[in-house]
Amino acid sequence: MGTWFTETVVDNGRLPLFFLLVSFLLAFLFIRFSVRMIRAEVSWWPGNVTPGGMHIHHVMFGLVMVLVSGFALVAIANYETPVANCILSSVFGIGSALMLDEFALILHLRDVYWAEEGRSSIDAVFVAVAISGLYLLGVHPIGFTGDFDVYQQDRSLITLALVLFGLALQLGLAAITLLKGKLWTGLVGLFFTPLLIIGAIRLGRPLSPWDRWRYADKPGKRAKAFTREKRFREPVIRAKIFVQEALSGRFGVPIEMATPTAAVTVSDQPVPVAKVPNRLLTAIRWNHTRRRLRRTPTWRLPMILVSLSIVLAALLVDLDGELGDTDSAVGIESTFDIGATATLLAVIAGGMITLTGLVFTAITLAMQFGASQISVRVVPMLQQEAIMRWSIGMFLSTFVVAVIIASDLALSGESTAPVLSTSIAILLAFVSAFLFIALVARVGMVLNSSRLLRWIAAQSRSSIVRTYPGFTEEMEQGRREVVSAAPVLTTPPLTASRDPHKVELLGSSTTVRLRQLSPDGRILLAVNLAGIERLAAVWGVTIEVLPYVGEFVAQDAALFEVNGPQLRVRPHQLMACLVFGDTHSPTVSPAAGLQAIVDIALKALSPAINDPGRAVQAIDHLEDLLLTLAPRVRLEASDSVSTRIRGTTRTWADYVAISTDEIRHFSTNSTQVQRRLRSLLDTLLGYCPIEQHAPLVARVHALDAQIAREWTGELDIALASVADPQGLGSENGSAGRTHPLVLGVPTVETDKSAAGEEPGN
Repeated sequence: MGTWFTETVVDNGRLPLFFLLVSFLLAFLFIRFSVRMIRAEVSWWPGNVTPGGMHIHHVMFGLVMVLVSGFALVAIANYETPVANCILSSVFGIGSALMLDEFALILHLRDVYWAEEGRSSIDAVFVAVAISGLYLLGVHPIGFTGDFDVYQQDRSLITLALVLFGLALQLGLAAITLLKGKLWTGLVGLFFTPLLIIGAIRLGRPLSPWDRWRYADKPGKRAKAFTREKRFREPVIRAKIFVQEALSGRFGVPIEMATPTAAVTVSDQPVPVAKVPNRLLTAIRWNHTRRRLRRTPTWRLPMILVSLSIVLAALLVDLDGELGDTDSAVGIESTFDIGATATLLAVIAGGMITLTGLVFTAITLAMQFGASQISVRVVPMLQQEAIMRWSIGMFLSTFVVAVIIASDLALSGESTAPVLSTSIAILLAFVSAFLFIALVARVGMVLNSSRLLRWIAAQSRSSIVRTYPGFTEEMEQGRREVVSAAPVLTTPPLTASRDPHKVELLGSSTTVRLRQLSPDGRILLAVNLAGIERLAAVWGVTIEVLPYVGEFVAQDAALFEVNGPQLRVRPHQLMACLVFGDTHSPTVSPAAGLQAIVDIALKALSPAINDPGRAVQAIDHLEDLLLTLAPRVRLEASDSVSTRIRGTTRTWADYVAISTDEIRHFSTNSTQVQRRLRSLLDTLLGYCPIEQHAPLVARVHALDAQIAREWTGELDIALASVADPQGLGSENGSAGRTHPLVLGVPTVETDKSAAGEEPGN
């Protein structure tokens, strides 16, 4: 141990750093012990320093010690003063410990020493100890590990550029890791670069900046991040808290806050002015939305892969020529038979062109089945599947590589077989085989109605999260508490009408129409509300968006109505806030997802197919999506404020109508569909507050009237009038279910209830 200390610390000039680290640890442990003694009010402990009745905080002592020792280390210390260097380093370590012990106080600018926020002081001390320990062991961060030694040798600009690029890449990985909320991985990764690569590739932590920016419209990734947080990080956090409290005492002591003088009602508060959206953030988000909704050409990826395969095959042929040259310094002696190699390449080429035909057949089958048996809204989703494009591209690329290598083998007249080229062709054939398996699985998903419905529902759920991004469970809980005391709202009329709250501003009014047709289609897919709101604020006007998202906009149809001064209005800027496409698919909006699932149910209820079981499966997913939509639609309606932009947005009644009305109309003489539809309405009535009951109650009454018209027998009416989550899982449905399994020790009340007696008798 002594030899290691001498060789590692003393001989390398790290003895002052050792004294700094030791003094830092001892001072931190002492000050924490002192504060715990003061907190426990131990009589024999000296307590606080209060000369003249004024309490001098220990952070003040630390500040003075850091300033004095730091200045002395810079101005006085050198290699000829080893003893002074160690003494000043010890003083600097003591002062740093006293200051970092109050890191939370400096960060929050209030006394949070024993509050939960006070844990940040312990975290800061842990970071300081870790970094000091790494330096003591001779481990240095990025940029201090001899990165510029290569440049110092040759003084080449190319070498300097490569070194700077490597440093920038590592710092970029560190920034991504820190943005993902991985503080320790990012800090330690500055000393060990592989940790930065792992931290940058892995999912970000929940509630981190990366999570807020990148996972807002990706509920799958966010759920996976929460699962990893609970499974891996929470045990580590519990262990860290145990160590913290063992060293420093328990945190979480409430801070005494001043009692408010008087409560201020909401009506006394001034109405907040709507904040104009940030221009840069709005542009970035809108560009992301446009890229997401832009249709990817089916031919682009296969064309790129085939082009790359031609270049790769040419390079492989040249490399095989160099490696097969006997006069070359580097060569590969091939034992492959040329005839067998040519046959193998021919088999690979023939198999790949056959697989390409199978891919085309599978895509055609999926498109035909989707259009005829499922929904036209699903066809674009299937066309945009990456596995379709990758399969075609990889199969054709393998075919091209095999053909080029076989052609060179036949025309070159060489006596040796191309080992490297043939190996790459075999590798591509194996990759193509795995892609073919994935393609078969994807086509099987299309042909399996249950998996297809689950896939459409997942896409629709992502659209719901993107459409209503501000919803959280805490906001919903607060909303339920407020709504519980709110008056019952009357049922809105079903007739279309203009916004009753619309106020005409002084000035002229103009209508912006669709003059130039979009080459991508004329279905409105997205509206840049933040961009339009910003334009309205700059122009000083009120803008009303006329069409719904998902509507077909005819040529010369009205898009915007602008009220107010028209001097600064630029119609082309408003047109840039719209995205058009071919189909209103479930990836666009929640309404499209509901419509696609309803289409599947209607196809199943058609006389040509007559499959009510599939319709029941569709209603299962409709119920799940409506349960997801209900609180978000209610929260958006309650939080909406008057701004300079208005538009026709879908209400809760609209979503209920889209999901249930057509299925109800086509459910004639189908008992299980009517029972499942009633179960959906009953579930929503039990989940939603009273203010959302009106459209649901109206559908229940309509379903009762339909049953009375269609069925004549008492048994048929009784069966059709019962709610059943399975459609026809039992005679009495959910109302007649019994639960024979009772867990636990039965009580007297339970026995009396089972015997039909009142508990109080």
